Amino acid sequence: MGFNIAEKSIIGNREDQQDGYYSCITENIAFAVVCDGMGGSSGGGAASMIAVNRLKKLYEAKNTNETIPSFFLKAIDILDESIVGLQKESLETRGAGTTIVAAAILQNNLYWLSVGDSRLYILRGNEIVQVTRDHNFALSLEQLTNTERQDFLQSQRMHRADALISFIGIGGVKIYDINDTAFPLQPDDKILLTTDGLTKALTDEEILSILQDKPLQESIETLFYTATKKTTGSQDNTTCVLIQIQK
Repeated sequence: MGFNIAEKSIIGNREDQQDGYYSCITENIAFAVVCDGMGGSSGGGAASMIAVNRLKKLYEAKNTNETIPSFFLKAIDILDESIVGLQKESLETRGAGTTIVAAAILQNNLYWLSVGDSRLYILRGNEIVQVTRDHNFALSLEQLTNTERQDFLQSQRMHRADALISFIGIGGVKIYDINDTAFPLQPDDKILLTTDGLTKALTDEEILSILQDKPLQESIETLFYTATKKTTGSQDNTTCVLIQIQK
């Protein structure tokens, strides 16, 4: 089984690009990460790039005997410590942080990591499923574990429904998504990693409609064109990585 890939990142009408991404595709293995930085032009951009580059290097140095879920779990703490260190460097980076969503596909099996509200979707036939949660104030208490619920209730970041309650750089990440059991993929499945610049503009149904039955690069170009055209206010930084499983 092989892979096709398309990726795109735009600054929108923001002054700075605070998104970062990376992908690596071989014949049997695919790895991708997308980050959405926060904390101003200096902090947000630096945080996303640090997280992307650090996870890339960790993945390249990963012990072949280590499972992907175990690797992702260890990586969360390492990345979080890196961004906490960035926050201490200057006033400009004091509020630095970043979301992260990553995917690893090995031998037809999909694993993912998510902290924040960047999303991972699986598209199969006429269905689209968001398999990661949005770690924000709108996340219902019923979706949280007992430990997560306590952290949620004590959080000071509860001002808006989309205010994040978990992100890289929070200083001890306790709310995250990692699938311990691999998700088996089928030929023609599509995996979409995206920042919220896309998902705040388009519904899941609109994303599915655009990504069906088109070549991959045409699909992602249409996705960005439609999201930009539909956005009535400020167009946020937007980044997507789209992977299709070949027959």
